[in-house]
Amino acid sequence: MNEFRKEAKEARKRLRQGFWDDIIVERKNVIENAMKKGQDVKSIKDYYKKKIENKIKETYKTNALTEEDLMYKKVCSIMESQEVLLNPLSKLIDHNVYDKLSENAKQVYILKLSEQYVQMKQRYDNEHRKDFEIVNC
Repeated sequence: MNEFRKEAKEARKRLRQGFWDDIIVERKNVIENAMKKGQDVKSIKDYYKKKIENKIKETYKTNALTEEDLMYKKVCSIMESQEVLLNPLSKLIDHNVYDKLSENAKQVYILKLSEQYVQMKQRYDNEHRKDFEIVNC
């Protein structure tokens, strides 16, 4: 269901940005020119079908973030915030999942989340160490 929502969100985004309006006008003009020249219209329609499919797939791939990417973005926002957090995991917990778990499952969830947090924090430190070194030169 989650994947379906992502695809629907991308489709709405394309509609709002006028993606289809531009494609329809371009396709119509090319077909009209082909008809005037006596060229095969079916091959042009097939070409545009493939072009649109590829463009949508490409857009979807670049906009889709993995769960690891989302987690890293959250860790980055925690690290870059001015707020002092005693428990940074509280910002990372997905309460839609966590609240439905048993007590044992909650403990496992928190342990996995803390491991992920440590890994992402190390990644953040490694990527931003260079920034720190440049400032302190």
